[in-house]
Amino acid sequence: MPKFNNHIKRMPFFLILYIAYTAAILNFKILQAQQSWQDWLYRMPITLTNRSGDNSDAVPVDVTFSLYADQCRSPEKEIRLVLKTSNGEKEVPFQLSDLSIWTKDTGERSSPTLNGMITFFDEAPGNGDAEYALLYGNPNVSAPVYPTDLKVSGTKPSWTIENSKIALKLHGRNPAYGASTNKDSGQISSVIIKAKPNAPIAPGTGVIHWNPGIFVPARGWMHSFAWDPPEQCDIETGPLYVNVTRSGIFPDIPEVHLSINYRIFTGRNYVESGTVMRVNDNIGVVALRNNQLVFDAGTFTHIAWGRSESHEFKNLDVYKQVNTHGDILRLRDDLDYITFVNPSKGIGTASVKIDYSNVGPGGAPPTLFDNATYVSNGGHDLMYFFRPLVYFHIDWDRKQLVTVPKGSVYSERNLYVFYESQEAQPIQAVLELNKAVQTQPVIKIGPYGFPPMK
Repeated sequence: MPKFNNHIKRMPFFLILYIAYTAAILNFKILQAQQSWQDWLYRMPITLTNRSGDNSDAVPVDVTFSLYADQCRSPEKEIRLVLKTSNGEKEVPFQLSDLSIWTKDTGERSSPTLNGMITFFDEAPGNGDAEYALLYGNPNVSAPVYPTDLKVSGTKPSWTIENSKIALKLHGRNPAYGASTNKDSGQISSVIIKAKPNAPIAPGTGVIHWNPGIFVPARGWMHSFAWDPPEQCDIETGPLYVNVTRSGIFPDIPEVHLSINYRIFTGRNYVESGTVMRVNDNIGVVALRNNQLVFDAGTFTHIAWGRSESHEFKNLDVYKQVNTHGDILRLRDDLDYITFVNPSKGIGTASVKIDYSNVGPGGAPPTLFDNATYVSNGGHDLMYFFRPLVYFHIDWDRKQLVTVPKGSVYSERNLYVFYESQEAQPIQAVLELNKAVQTQPVIKIGPYGFPPMK
């Protein structure tokens, strides 16, 4: 026994972690094989159609469900998710969120209802329909435990969150940063791609995710990284993802309320980022910007972008600075993706669009001005891309202001990807992820027939 213990002490930590993770998976499969699904009284069918089997497990499936509350009294304990296969029903790991019981306006014509969201990754092979079922109505079981590679450390809001692909540090105070960025904001600060540990993406400013951002000349440039800290900041952990939510008044811009949501998933190399800016009072701005990732100049050497079937891959040296900010490109505002890459270092970062929506007061057209995608390279020793919603760029007379009216809402969701770049196909990881986003399956809930899709 002492000799065995000595061997354990000499084992690399990652090997010990791998052994424990593998054992957990084996235990889960053994329990899965022993499970009898007949003990669950009820099931809600979930069918995924129009699937692309090549990348069906790349992005999460989020399904909103609604059940009679008296049929599922302990959802955290009793809910299970199974996939129909040729060998029977296979248990699939999932994570629940937003659980609530609705009792208002219930009575003879409606009943108390349990609502929530179940999130999972599609494990069905091939391109055909995938038949899942949410099982419930078995209060005597224990809550399921699924293996995970997610780990959280550090203190609020500057947690470090990692999985088998990336280690993500959220922005916190550090005397090494300049005064403007020495904050406790919880924005994306630095990333290590675990396949490339010797090439960390860690800008000297101490923060990667700068925007949303607003420029009012009398107040200066304000970015979400200036939260110190945000009014609300919470973290929720589970086997499939870690969820970080932050919200509050925009730093030094009390007219605007800002919310930012991050989800970091098991075994994936991206952060799902959702942002909402709600304008609560009229405000005059020179700039209102979003979707900005910022790096030290020289971190990346190439750029690529695409939409539909149009894709471009260029050396950044092709483009010259046109102003003191270092702006080199102006592209469409609705790109499917944009990515910086350094093929020689084998690293890249990208923004892949999921949702993008802007609306004016009461559903009116939104206030937009020079709405585009900008790329800057070298100005102030930085390189970055961003999406202006309102923007007088550096060559305009910036004494002009655009009024953004009360009731305006600007929102978007993106996947911020940090990936290993392969020499032969440097942005293949981005192309595959973008295809997965563009070909997400149709979700059919319940046993009822839907009209045919045309």
